[in-house]
Amino acid sequence: MNRLSTARAAQVALGLLIVIAIRSIAEFFRVGGASGGPVGDGQLFYVEGALAASIAALAVLVLHVFGRHRWATLLTAAVIIALLAWKIIAIG
Repeated sequence: MNRLSTARAAQVALGLLIVIAIRSIAEFFRVGGASGGPVGDGQLFYVEGALAASIAALAVLVLHVFGRHRWATLLTAAVIIALLAWKIIAIG
């Protein structure tokens, strides 16, 4: 059976966090972040999400470099759950 190695899973997890950060930045611009006016709460939400995903990606990268691949993957899962919960609470 072809199984994903823990190192490759950590790399995929890092890539996923980078995609989340890029998507949050893109949503910021989609909701009018480039208009030049003051930043509203809806726009600030996406900036905060991108910052949180970027910081988590840095932490996952450090864990991956030091060979803590399972911790890196678990941290990614925890961050994704936290970001989803944060979004649900902010919208609801």
